[in-house]
Amino acid sequence: MATPQPAILNRSMGEHQWYVHLSRTDGADLKVIKSVIQKLRKDCADKKINLVLGFGPTLLKDLTKDVPSDFQPFELIKSTDGSGREAKATQEELLFWMNSPHKDQIWKIQWDARQALKGHMNVARETMTFIYGNSLDMTGFIDGTGNPDPADRDREVAIVPDGQPGAGGSFILAQRWIHDLEGWNKQSIPEQEGVFGRTKADSTRLAVQPAHSHLAHVELRQGATGDATKPKRDEITRRSTPYAFHDGTVGLYFMAFCKTQAPLRERLRAMYGADGQVRDKLTDYSNPASGSFYFAPSTETLNAALA
Repeated sequence: MATPQPAILNRSMGEHQWYVHLSRTDGADLKVIKSVIQKLRKDCADKKINLVLGFGPTLLKDLTKDVPSDFQPFELIKSTDGSGREAKATQEELLFWMNSPHKDQIWKIQWDARQALKGHMNVARETMTFIYGNSLDMTGFIDGTGNPDPADRDREVAIVPDGQPGAGGSFILAQRWIHDLEGWNKQSIPEQEGVFGRTKADSTRLAVQPAHSHLAHVELRQGATGDATKPKRDEITRRSTPYAFHDGTVGLYFMAFCKTQAPLRERLRAMYGADGQVRDKLTDYSNPASGSFYFAPSTETLNAALA
């Protein structure tokens, strides 16, 4: 049985999160890149830092023939209702996601890796996030309520089954969402709950889902999306955390894992009404500044690809 990268299935994340996105420069040496990634893996293991390595389509195919089916780069998604809302595409080639109780250790390890990659990969962007309260988003709602229950179903949902290309790996959706908290907080609690489709106090699913609710767009069912009378399909597991920049920008860094990529694309298109749906009203108050798809290969594939 192929072994997933352990941090994918670990819901007990460290308080401090660090996301680094990189792409190759002209003339990059793949041997150097592989060596740096191997050292990063060892350093994180030595310090007991949770690490997920995600690869974009171009870098993955240069590292291994064990490429999953239907692996597409992130493409811009635009709303069709004249609102101008859109999910931006900022596809890169490599993602380091590290989390730990020790921010200093994460900083040092990612800094060393970045220095070693100079001349071969450039950092496109980075984000540092944190755990807020009892897994709260800055809107005050609990994040991750829709994750599989029980937690041991995460493997079934997130990991490519044995016998398939990319077995033991997982598709990743990585986005940094920017919240309009001032606008959000002008709404009443019932209005906010209608946007999410859940109660704010305890994240109970609303019995009647407004057509514009977030849950009605991202909870995929065998029938209409969000129809609780039908079985769920194409579930995902989330590992999202909030961030706050010095300029006052705040939001959520969204990380989702799935054994296939199509359900991730389907949810995004639904949120923006790209296929004729009512647009997700949450996008009136939050929109992504970045968006990338990655694939996190199994540990066996990583070992072979980086040798």
